[in-house]
Amino acid sequence: MSVRGEVAGVRLRPTICEAVEGAAAGLDYTGVRALRVLLHAGVSAYWPLITAAPAKHVRAYEATVHTLSARWGLRTSCANDPIAAAAYQEMDTEVGAFLKLCAARSATQWIEPVEAIAAYVVSLVRGAVLRWLADGNDETMLVVMDDLVCCLATKAVEL
Repeated sequence: MSVRGEVAGVRLRPTICEAVEGAAAGLDYTGVRALRVLLHAGVSAYWPLITAAPAKHVRAYEATVHTLSARWGLRTSCANDPIAAAAYQEMDTEVGAFLKLCAARSATQWIEPVEAIAAYVVSLVRGAVLRWLADGNDETMLVVMDDLVCCLATKAVEL
């Protein structure tokens, strides 16, 4: 992984990468404890990106629901939508790069496939953002994001 946060062609958002790299530079320990710090730094850097552009996120949800509504209006059995599935895959890939960066900088290893953990993170965060867009409760979001970091830390071991 490069110092700029690139993993196999995936570029992390600079704000998140800088937060993780900055936190890593200040650590004098490694392992799961360090992983928690790095995950928290990344999540903490991500949240202002959401709160700064709520209308953008509402439009993204609307576009997804519109796409799925058109797809499900034509089908009664389960089938993926290539456009919506590609959008989620892109999010999964970016989150996977974030998880790999945090693991590399903390000298830890994920004990579950990174792709599965990333899908979990995307699902939880997308739901949390939707809730925040509905109720604007920042305190609830702090609890949700802190719980996410705690849960993620249980999915890693020290090298």
